[in-house]
Amino acid sequence: MMNYIVVSILLAIAAHFKGRMDAYADMGIKGSTWHQKYDFTKPGTMKHWWYLGFYKPRFPEKFPFSSTILVCFTDKWHRAQFFMLRAFYIAIALTLTDNWIWRLAMIFVLFPVWVGVFFEASYEDGRKNVELDITDPTPADAPNDVYTDQTTSVQEKQISDL
Repeated sequence: MMNYIVVSILLAIAAHFKGRMDAYADMGIKGSTWHQKYDFTKPGTMKHWWYLGFYKPRFPEKFPFSSTILVCFTDKWHRAQFFMLRAFYIAIALTLTDNWIWRLAMIFVLFPVWVGVFFEASYEDGRKNVELDITDPTPADAPNDVYTDQTTSVQEKQISDL
């Protein structure tokens, strides 16, 4: 029973940080601070020895791993994402094993690497293959007087609040 309570609390914490992430994105913080992980004063051809050739960032990093495992120290959006994902990872690890060593390995090594590998693959694929959808986001049957500019990440919530 205690595990269910702890997992429920962890999911609430994850939801809290997801809300923060959306708020930061809506306020433009994510888009205005992405460059904080890079050092644009260095040449773009700089080698990142700490990745051992497995990963090649597009721009020189401000400090080692600032665009990967230490990105949570560069801006608020990535910090909120770090805490949201860790809450999920802890909730999952609590249900899979009672061994604390395995839990820590899952939370800080196995799950982040697993998610990171698939994130990088799908992000790059998405940047190459997805066309921008520049259609009107307002449904055809929406009344003309409804304010539909999205100021929250959930447009339906905003419209229902009017």
